[in-house]
Amino acid sequence: MCITAIPWRRIARDGERENDAHRPPACGTKRTARQKAENGGPASDEVPFPSGRGRQRAVHNKVYCTFALISAVMFPLFLLLFALSSFAPFSSPALAATVASVIDGDTVVLTDGTKVRYLGINTPERGQPFYEEAKRFNEQLVQGEEVRLENRRQGPDTYGRVLAYVYVGAVLVNARLIAEGLGHLFVIGSLDHYEEWLRLQKDAQEQRKGMWGQDGVPGPLRITTVHADAEGDDRRNPNGEYVRICSVSDTPVELHGFSIQDAARHRYIFPGGTLKPGYTALLLSGRGEDTERRGQLLFYWGSGPIWNNSGDTASLFDPDGKLIDSFLVHREVDE
Repeated sequence: MCITAIPWRRIARDGERENDAHRPPACGTKRTARQKAENGGPASDEVPFPSGRGRQRAVHNKVYCTFALISAVMFPLFLLLFALSSFAPFSSPALAATVASVIDGDTVVLTDGTKVRYLGINTPERGQPFYEEAKRFNEQLVQGEEVRLENRRQGPDTYGRVLAYVYVGAVLVNARLIAEGLGHLFVIGSLDHYEEWLRLQKDAQEQRKGMWGQDGVPGPLRITTVHADAEGDDRRNPNGEYVRICSVSDTPVELHGFSIQDAARHRYIFPGGTLKPGYTALLLSGRGEDTERRGQLLFYWGSGPIWNNSGDTASLFDPDGKLIDSFLVHREVDE
């Protein structure tokens, strides 16, 4: 696109408009050799620089043409950059906020009421070993402190919480909990700090810190939650209830032979599948085809509602029948 300044046309004495040949050519337009010759100019493309008022008109035309050219190039580029920045599927910038209260080892509430779940880790739930220790340690780190939330996932999770890496000053709280043995790697989807946090977890296990001590988690798997109360009628929505297990090993775990059992001794035996360190398997109560989604393994019990909404106990056994973890089922539970 090219824009030129169009000077007012002068009217000849005989009332006729001045010949168009006397006007400077439009931007980007070449005069023919005949036109140039008729106007007393050279027949080549090289047009002598005009003088006087003609010089001013030529300068103005050149300025307008340059401005129009820059605008034509930059405006679409600006629109493209705006679109990418507005709709990019990546996380939003860091946010500073103050922690009003601590719910447990991996969840806090900000002063504006926002619930924040620490991304990439999981700490013991109420009723599990080291629940109180993890919660108290989290309180010492963040209670009443200004924190910085980074890599916030777009929109809340299933429980209405923001998932984020949480910093107090230079301390990344998520990583600190793993290093102290009060939390473990917990991956659904992607995780920026996977290799680093896996090393922190392995170090804590070797040093038998926190939940990796004698009275803690034996591994290689543990139950992270049981969602017993499906939305609506459990009989019509059996896949709305589930149990999630996570690998706390530093090497892949073959699931064949591991089993889950409720208090009424209904038992499900995993047919196979391999869990990488920190990744999870979801066992849904209804029917479906076993599959994998975002690195998470999905299994189907196929027996309709299993878990008692008013209270139950989930037990996890290794292939030799040894109890390696248990989970007290509550009506309402957040992961």
